[in-house]
Parts: sequence; C-alpha cells; structure tokens
Amino acid sequence: MTLLRTLREARSGVDDAAWARFVDMYGPVVHHLVRLLSPGLSDADTDEAVQDVFVKLVDILRSGAYDPAKSKFRTYLSTLARRILIDRYREAARRKGREVGIEAAEDVAFENDPGEWMDAKWRVACRMAAERRVMEESALSNETREAWTLLSFSQLPVKEVARRLGVPANTVSKIKRRMEARIAAMLSMLTTC
Repeated sequence: MTLLRTLREARSGVDDAAWARFVDMYGPVVHHLVRLLSPGLSDADTDEAVQDVFVKLVDILRSGAYDPAKSKFRTYLSTLARRILIDRYREAARRKGREVGIEAAEDVAFENDPGEWMDAKWRVACRMAAERRVMEESALSNETREAWTLLSFSQLPVKEVARRLGVPANTVSKIKRRMEARIAAMLSMLTTC
C-alpha cells in the first residue's frame, strides 16, 4: 500500500523510481492475468494489452479516479485489465466490420460475482508471477529448478521426481518445502495491494 500511496500522491509529477518498482513488481502479475483472462492472445498482443493497462493506470492514478474505499486495488486493476481486453476484442471486431458484444469475448467473461472471480484470477496470476520470479533466481541450483519444474509444472509426485532425478525422495521433499516457502515470501510481496 505504501508504493500505491506514493504513486497516487505523485499525481502532479512522475515518480520514476516508484513506477519502476511498481512495474517490476506488478508487471509479471498483470501479464499472467491478461493470459488468464484471454489465453488465445499472441505474445505481442499480450504485451500490448499489459502496456495499455499501465498507460491507463497512470491516467487513473494521476486523476485520483481510484478510490481504495470502493474496492481492493487488485480487483480494480483486474477489472481494468478485463475492460481493456474487451475493448481490444470489440476494436478487432469493428475493424473486421462486425459488431461484437461482451458475450462474444468469451475468454474475458466472468461468472456471477465479478469481485470474487477477479480476486481468484488475481491470486492465480500472483502465484504464477511468484513462481516465475523464484525460478529466475540465480541462487537456485539446477537440481532445484529441475525438481520444481517436475513437481509444479508437470505435476509429478515426489517419488516420481526422485526417481527421474536419481535422488532420495526426502531430498525432493526438502526442495519442495524450500521452494514453497520462497514462493510464499514472494507472494506476500505481490498480494499487499
């Protein structure tokens, strides 16, 4: 919340350091969120959508349009991303000469409770971003990276991972606990807003 407050209070000017921290922290989350909301987008379209989210967010924070009393920031940011994706779908359809409603953008539709749905998507995006950041840490050994890839991404059980890596199962269990702790620590940083 301190970082968000700093950005809101810098309405008249630009706090480059705060924005750099914000984008560094939330860029991967927004990227994963856009992927979750619209999995069919190309890499280039995903990057453009993420950029659109941050450009719009600058305007919103500068104008003071975001009111933390009305919604959690993550819900607000998730809704902003969803609206941008819907606008992009509608614009693409318009360029092709057809009208499209929100129901045509099936990949960005939500269920009955939009706040709950967005919170769930936000949590998944945060988890994905946290895992990616931890996997990119240079301090991880190759064995740890390989074990976590098999455990988390391939969803293999501990015993199977141990067999494939030729290590005892308790070694894989230790790796799993350490990685889960690192990811939890990273998640706590990402879920503060």
